[in-house]
Amino acid sequence: MNTPWLTPDAAALAVLLEGLMLLCFGLAWPVANMRMLRSGRPDGKGLAFTLIILCGYVAGAAAKVVGIAQGHPLPPVFWLYLLNTLSVAVNLALQWHLGRRIAVQRAAAPPVGALWPRTGQ
Repeated sequence: MNTPWLTPDAAALAVLLEGLMLLCFGLAWPVANMRMLRSGRPDGKGLAFTLIILCGYVAGAAAKVVGIAQGHPLPPVFWLYLLNTLSVAVNLALQWHLGRRIAVQRAAAPPVGALWPRTGQ
């Protein structure tokens, strides 16, 4: 990390805190994925929201790769960015798949009242 305004101790603390943030956010995605698999419903988040989060993780990982091009070693938090990107991508795929499956089920279901038409009209 090339941060001339930070002392080496502060730079190490910054990397540690970034890793902690990624770890906390990263634990939430597998939990959300498991909940979505158990319920079979993509409730709670929209595809656009998840896509924005995915883009953020990709940008964070890319920033670390740019650091490599500048001659810096690969920081360990890169792997957390990569793991979180994978978890969010799985969540996005589940949202798309489950949402599509529900839409197909709704389209195939008879309209409300089709089984018991109103009488006396």
